[in-house]
Amino acid sequence: MRNLLFLSLFTLLFAACKKQTTTSQSALGSSGSACLIGKWSDSSLPLTLKMSSDFSGDITAGMMVGGLNPLEQMAKVWNDAVGGSKTLITVPFPVTNNSGYSTTSAFRDSEIGIYKSPQWFSNVQTNVIAITQYYGIVTSSAGLGQYVQLTHADIIVNYRDYASDLVMANAIYQVDMDLPTVVLHEMGHLLGLCHESTKPSIMAPYYSTTQRTVQNFDRTRIQDIYINNYISGLGANTNAISVPEGTEVKGMIELHKDGTCAHYENGKKVYEHHLDLSRKPDIAMFKKHK
Repeated sequence: MRNLLFLSLFTLLFAACKKQTTTSQSALGSSGSACLIGKWSDSSLPLTLKMSSDFSGDITAGMMVGGLNPLEQMAKVWNDAVGGSKTLITVPFPVTNNSGYSTTSAFRDSEIGIYKSPQWFSNVQTNVIAITQYYGIVTSSAGLGQYVQLTHADIIVNYRDYASDLVMANAIYQVDMDLPTVVLHEMGHLLGLCHESTKPSIMAPYYSTTQRTVQNFDRTRIQDIYINNYISGLGANTNAISVPEGTEVKGMIELHKDGTCAHYENGKKVYEHHLDLSRKPDIAMFKKHK
């Protein structure tokens, strides 16, 4: 049973990608194309990303590297990806206790955070393991096209239904879900990155083992967004958004247990990714290491 749960993590996060049939594109762009969700302004950086205090019980001294816990290490990976010229996220993380909200909108407070949620939400299905939600203003630039200028975001993990399956310790070849892998991927969304299905990437919609580093594509893309302010190959309509510039949008990216990844803007589903059975991995690779 737990083998199936572990397999679901990877079909969830990294299943092959299909576009939801829709009449308009979103800021999420299209899988396999040059795109972005959005970006934070330079004045917002480095982000003060807080970690809910209830993660502390999952962290042991042996997990610390350079004074950073595993989730902070994932933020450092993204900081290192921009080459030291800019810090994206402050580490170590400050701690917050604001994780007991009963609605997703309540998380739009004065804190950007990574949260365990001991309860789940009426507007999110129970088979969702984690969400990244964001708020921002539609804007545009010559180098990035039309995108969302991010003003708030949170990563919220479903500990009501999946507390026994998510682990902080390295989960390579184990039957558990590796939380730092999930968080590294979700931090990419929080920073504005889309899924990437054509090149090796932490934002890929599929892979088969724990991943606690980014790939060359990720380094290039995050530098394009935050250093160069230009993405090569970004078509005029890649990031087309169906609301006028200057309008606020709320986005949510849901990671489902069954291999679906759903993207919403202003409550409307604009993209959905599904498991492509032609890419079904060898189940043996998910068996617990002996």
